[in-house]
Amino acid sequence: RPHNNQAIMNNLLPSQLSEVSLRDLGWNIVLGVLLSAIIGWHYSRRSQTKVLRRDLGLVLPVIALTTLLVISVVKSSLALSLGLVGALSIVRFRTPIKEPEELAYIFLAIAMGLALGADQRESAALGVGVILAVISLTDLLRTKVKRAEGNLLVTLDLPSGDSSEDDLERASSLLSEACGEVNVRRVDKGPDRISLTCLARFDGLGEVRSFSADFEKAFPEGRFTLIDDSAFPNE
Repeated sequence: RPHNNQAIMNNLLPSQLSEVSLRDLGWNIVLGVLLSAIIGWHYSRRSQTKVLRRDLGLVLPVIALTTLLVISVVKSSLALSLGLVGALSIVRFRTPIKEPEELAYIFLAIAMGLALGADQRESAALGVGVILAVISLTDLLRTKVKRAEGNLLVTLDLPSGDSSEDDLERASSLLSEACGEVNVRRVDKGPDRISLTCLARFDGLGEVRSFSADFEKAFPEGRFTLIDDSAFPNE
């Protein structure tokens, strides 16, 4: 009986593993290289203006092509597919994924590899194109909103004294004259310092330099900080 069971398993396994067409695999790899390069380029472009790991853009094509090769072999075998799921369940990233956007790109690369491994070239190309277009459109809309609200987070820090309220009003007036719009977000007052935090829209570096010169001239002991608020993905 054990011998018969082993013979049955040996007969079933070759029938489950269909022979991989080298021609189809070649086309899938070529398309996979192209799509994964587009995904990596798209991620690298966004990582220049976001708090994202830039080196992940080089790893995304490797993830996609590796998934493609694995699925090309096991797509016709239920046993190997289940075994692959069990093997992947023990895989952990040694470097933590800190941003949800990084995880989204990783899943996109894996999904593209799965689709190409299953010979779904049209679905892979259409899916990658639509998803990247949606991401770009979302970034464009967020950029317009940021420009309307203000593109720089400005903190004005002045010495606290009897005339601190007047000084703060003068500093905010200087800021309003230098830039187009000012949106006050926070005012902090302590025994020694008073600070104002707001969103300001500067149209160019010239306006920033002009405000810096006027502020230093009016408040020699004051400090100000400018932060590009649009660079933070969770804002």
